[in-house]
Amino acid sequence: MSSLSAFVRGAAALAFLFAVSPSLADGFDPVTGVPVITVHPGGIEGDVSALSGMPAAPQRPGTLTVPGVTEAQHEISRIPGSVAVVPTARYEDTYAHNLEDVMDFTPGVYARKRFGAEVRLSVRGSGLSRNFHMRGLEILQDSVPFNLADGAADFQEIDPLIAQHIEVYKGGNGLRFGSSTLGGAINIVTPTAWTAPAANLVRIEGGSYGSARIHAQAARVYGTTDIYAAMTGNHVDGFRAQEKEESIRFSANLGHRFNDRAETRFYVISNTVDQELPGTLTLQQARQTPEMANPANVAGNQQRNVRSIRVANKTALDLGDGAKLEFGGYGGYKRLYHPIFRVLDQRGPVAGLFARYRDEGTLAGHRNVLTVGSDVSWGEVDAKQYANLAGSRGALLASGKQESINLRLYAENQFYVTRTVALVGGAHGIYSERKFTNHLVPAQSDAAYFSTVSPKAGLLWDFAANAQAFANVSRSYEPPTFSELVQGGVFRFVPLDPQRGVTAEIGTRGATKTVAWDLTLYRAWVEDELIGYTPGGGIPAATFNAGDTIHQGVEASLTFDVASATGLTLADGARLLLEQAYTYSDFAFDGDPVYGSNKLAGMPPHVYAAALRYRSGSGWDVAPKLEWVPDGGYVDYANRMEAPGYATVGLDGGIDIMPGTRLFFDARNLTGKRYVSTYNTITDAALAPANVFYPGEGRSFFAGVKVAF
Repeated sequence: MSSLSAFVRGAAALAFLFAVSPSLADGFDPVTGVPVITVHPGGIEGDVSALSGMPAAPQRPGTLTVPGVTEAQHEISRIPGSVAVVPTARYEDTYAHNLEDVMDFTPGVYARKRFGAEVRLSVRGSGLSRNFHMRGLEILQDSVPFNLADGAADFQEIDPLIAQHIEVYKGGNGLRFGSSTLGGAINIVTPTAWTAPAANLVRIEGGSYGSARIHAQAARVYGTTDIYAAMTGNHVDGFRAQEKEESIRFSANLGHRFNDRAETRFYVISNTVDQELPGTLTLQQARQTPEMANPANVAGNQQRNVRSIRVANKTALDLGDGAKLEFGGYGGYKRLYHPIFRVLDQRGPVAGLFARYRDEGTLAGHRNVLTVGSDVSWGEVDAKQYANLAGSRGALLASGKQESINLRLYAENQFYVTRTVALVGGAHGIYSERKFTNHLVPAQSDAAYFSTVSPKAGLLWDFAANAQAFANVSRSYEPPTFSELVQGGVFRFVPLDPQRGVTAEIGTRGATKTVAWDLTLYRAWVEDELIGYTPGGGIPAATFNAGDTIHQGVEASLTFDVASATGLTLADGARLLLEQAYTYSDFAFDGDPVYGSNKLAGMPPHVYAAALRYRSGSGWDVAPKLEWVPDGGYVDYANRMEAPGYATVGLDGGIDIMPGTRLFFDARNLTGKRYVSTYNTITDAALAPANVFYPGEGRSFFAGVKVAF
């Protein structure tokens, strides 16, 4: 599917919706309407993100298939562990190009840009040393699994502008989606016509490095049927050479209410993403000539181009007396054309089914919430490797078929011993198959099977109004993905064991009129951690099982209403808020025969972000921002080289120039700091030149206009 044909199809769908009657749900003003929100007993009441400092946006109640933002915040607050809801109001008036732009104030989520929309994404060290793509996290869109069947994912296919909100379930707190990974789960929830902020919305923005983006969305309600569609076209020349990116992303959903207790929703997602790869540099190059690309990447015209389409259905039934059943399925097709050390040409289908049952009732006279679910996923990839002739396919060097099957069963129960104290227990069972057929060398075909049952236990205490304490212990289990089992030029199985771990966490969260907080301390004991490193020569990261490792840290956010806390007098309706997010990460080997108790490479020990946002109360706001990484962390497992730390400052804000029309701006790295954003991990910097660094972007400015009508 060409970029032009993808654009035409998406534009035609949007044009149709723009042309027809611009109605939303009855009784709602799409620009200034105030939603009616029903808050149920239990959990933190109302919207604890009210101290977000962002412009007030309509938060409409959702439906059976898709909850509204406030409903999601209330629901997630009943989980006895570290979780977060990121509403689009936090980033919609910035140039949100990738997950780093979205997650910068979500502690515990480490997202740092490599290039384009590609970031290193890790939660609590999940897939920390993965030097390409992503592993160790369950990615979902509208509660429908987004990962490939082997657990890998390309989150570049997710458009931040189509999200209503993003839910983050760290570690074992992702159990409600069957997640068994160390990192947990991230669920991107898209709007429906019932929750969209406007009947029609157009957004145009651009700025530094040839950046230009247009986004349009439309929402309609026709009685008991609703439809929402959005499309984003994006072009970026890039801060560095060999970094141009072009993408067209289309997303739509159609829902139908059979009655007050039954609703179904169909989804379609289409992506055309072309991304050049600038590669890594030496530390000296990253500091002195950060705009350059790795010469090998230029010579090989290295790229990662994706064509994908996915359709899904989710049906929800209110069974009465607090019971709800959700079930559905999905299917899709993806092609990856990826000239790197070779030209990787991979294509194939993915499909799955899922079901979740939730019952809020009583047990022995006490409140009890039971969640039971299962999902099965299947995927097949026709994987070929060709010689790379400046980005074109040369001779066929390898050919095989990769088949994955996963079956997961999970259950979680919350039993309220008292009105404010809940005991939580759960477990998940996993069965996974990985089958590889080598078409050129049949003797190298292989298969592997993985299975386990993992428990979870926790405690949730509502110790005050809008304040909670929690603790839990959970077990994680991660079979290797195909890019680990069939590595680089080794087109046969590499013997690997699944990664296993036990994580304990304790924390508190809550809000008052002047302060909102979220604090978690955790420690994970990991066995056979899947660790990657770059051996050199442009070959993708090799992977091996480490021995025992320890992941521990602190995840904290703190927001102050400065005026309320200090007695500062502001203009009527104005607010001044200080937002802060801090992540401390201490990851290390535990008695490794080679690396002893060395620190694991790949993670800065301290990451701090802050913003001081002034909201005028008359339609404009401004916020200076700071990101501070005092120490970039170790690059190699031998702990011979560290990445330098850095601090960058920025400024963003916006103004309502008329009802429904808002101008916004986003200025970054105002001092023009040359710094290292992130890096690939290696074994020992003394053994080979450390050509592993990704430079951060220089001073940049972006601006745009958003029109809702």
